[in-house]
Amino acid sequence: MIPVLISTHGPTAKSLIETTEMIYGQQDLCEVASFAIGQSLESFQQQIEQKLALLTKENSTVLCLVDLKGGTPFNTLVKLMGNYSNLEIITGVNIPMLLTIFMLRANENNLNDLLPEIISASIQSIEQYNITSLTNNKSENEEF
Repeated sequence: MIPVLISTHGPTAKSLIETTEMIYGQQDLCEVASFAIGQSLESFQQQIEQKLALLTKENSTVLCLVDLKGGTPFNTLVKLMGNYSNLEIITGVNIPMLLTIFMLRANENNLNDLLPEIISASIQSIEQYNITSLTNNKSENEEF
């Protein structure tokens, strides 16, 4: 099973996990590191390193999901890549991305095979709806 670390600004990471587990079920090898208001960079880095220590016991690649490129969670993980060469980082974490990961990671140990599916599921989940699109292009198979 591929270990997962989710790191965001504020409590978003914990909420994403709770929501996704409500849909798909409780998950193992899944940790959260939230960057809190007023938290020092050193304290946050220590928090992430503690979570990585829990996830890297089997020497497998850890999939790290962050909220945005260039933010503190992203920058901290990039900095730690020098010590943890087995990290893969994906930005823009969302629930469809997590659902895809949870569904596929149990039966797959090669993260490189899953990365295209994970990113594709995340991108494909973004759609725009308005009254015109709903009345003119409504698919008979689509449920709302």
